[in-house]
Amino acid sequence: MKRSSVFKSEKGKEKIREYYNNILNNFPLLQRNIETSYGKTFILESGNEGKENMLLIHGSCSNSSAWLGDIMALSEHYHVFAVDIPGEPGNSEDIRLNVDSNEYTEWLKEVIELLGLDKVILVGNSMGGWIALNFAAEYPERMKVLVLMAPSGIVPPKENFIDQVELIEKSTEAADIVSAEVLGDVALPKEVMEFMMLVMKNFNPITASLSILSDAQMKALTMPVLYIAGTNDVTMDSVKASERLGELLPQVTLKIDEGVHVITSVSEIVIPFLKGKM
Repeated sequence: MKRSSVFKSEKGKEKIREYYNNILNNFPLLQRNIETSYGKTFILESGNEGKENMLLIHGSCSNSSAWLGDIMALSEHYHVFAVDIPGEPGNSEDIRLNVDSNEYTEWLKEVIELLGLDKVILVGNSMGGWIALNFAAEYPERMKVLVLMAPSGIVPPKENFIDQVELIEKSTEAADIVSAEVLGDVALPKEVMEFMMLVMKNFNPITASLSILSDAQMKALTMPVLYIAGTNDVTMDSVKASERLGELLPQVTLKIDEGVHVITSVSEIVIPFLKGKM
């Protein structure tokens, strides 16, 4: 099956990538590309090789710039790799993988193997959390710790949010509404807000439903798990998600506050948790 680019135009793709790369050039991070069976994957790397390996996977309509507020702090303790998901508005292949298959899981497995890593600390946000969940359930032997930030895949998304996402492709106004609801009162830098608007205008977001992991898949998560979410998340019911995790995973640590879907100051939560587990 032929797959088309996720960008609305070549010009739009160029605008997004130019803005993204200008942001990245302000940070002392190694930028690298690896070739997988699913095309090019772009990676940011920071930290010494002798430290524990940590992979960061961003959410939908985003890229690895989402981690720039935390990557330097994390790399003081870990060898950090921030990976651009294929088919999202970053520097990886601009062809979206099939959410109804195991392509995202196998893509991530390839990335880890091509980087020469054994076991990893896997941190996933939103859609990236869904990818991390599926990988950890399929390959628990490759995992040290799983950190989930407002992940998809534990409970179904809220129906009204799905309806709004489907309107983004047709309406700039809908994009503004969705962005405002996802962010809530979270204050982001002007450059980040500008980039988000650029993405909304020039990128076709994923609208397909992400599968919910079965109880059997969830119980395959034998590694330590940290779940971070806010009760005001408009994308899914984080309370129900935490209840399901608590019932199925006796080792899970739940970090729930009154926040929204966007989670900031990740390193301040993750580093103390990991220091207590490893």
